[in-house]
This record gives sequence, structure tokens and C-alpha cells, in this order.
Amino acid sequence: MQPKRLMIDTNIILDVLLEREPFFEQSKGVLNLCEKGKLHGFISASTATDIFYITRKALSSTDEAYKALGHILNIVKVLTVTNDDVNQAFLKRAKDFEDCLLATCAKSNKCDGIVTRNSKDFAEFEITLYTPDEILTMIG
Repeated sequence: MQPKRLMIDTNIILDVLLEREPFFEQSKGVLNLCEKGKLHGFISASTATDIFYITRKALSSTDEAYKALGHILNIVKVLTVTNDDVNQAFLKRAKDFEDCLLATCAKSNKCDGIVTRNSKDFAEFEITLYTPDEILTMIG
């Protein structure tokens, strides 16, 4: 069976890079599945910029932020976000534009769903959602 193609929510990656408890182990497990090829993990370009910005501020180091982002880019791939994706997300007028764009991008790139700790944030976007625990149980 082909590995699932899943968009990885920004928070999952930040949990690992910033070792945020109590989420670190489960989120790290998801990225480990991506590293082993048991799961195809993806992020959007805006997720990459968010990761860099937040880790740079948290670690007070541009060099460490580049190292962190470089490590993530060796594990997951960045999906294309098109003009159509942005316009579709814009037209939905969702409360959280960033989450809406992530879901729109996941759908247009034929992802099987999104891995997130914040399912309620994506509930209105009609895409399959998985928690890290669900993915670890299903694939791990």
C-alpha cells in the first residue's frame, strides 16, 4: 500500500523543533514516520516561513532557525500554493485564513488529509483530519 500523503500542520513541526510538552513525543513520532518513508509529509511555503520566524524568535538565533528549517526540509516536502488556492481560501472568508489556505493547498495537491492537534480549527474545511496519536496508531 502506498504511504499516505499528509499535510503537516505548523504546530506539529514547532512541537518538535521547540520540544513543546506534552506534545513533543507524538509530534516527533509523526516526523519519524515521514523520515522512514512510511508517510509522505508535506508543508506549505507559508508554513516554512512561519517555522523560520517562530524558531528564530524562540531560539534568538538566525543560524539555529536555518538549521531547524533545513532539518525539516530534509523530512517533508513543500507543496505548491497557487493563485487559485489563495483565491479559493479568500472566498471562503474563514475565521482563520492560514488554516483555510493550508486545507485548500492540501486538497489541491491531493493530500489524504492533515495531521493536526487542532482539529476544531480545520473542521469547516471538509478534509480528513488526523491527530498525531491517530497516525501513530494507524501507521506506527
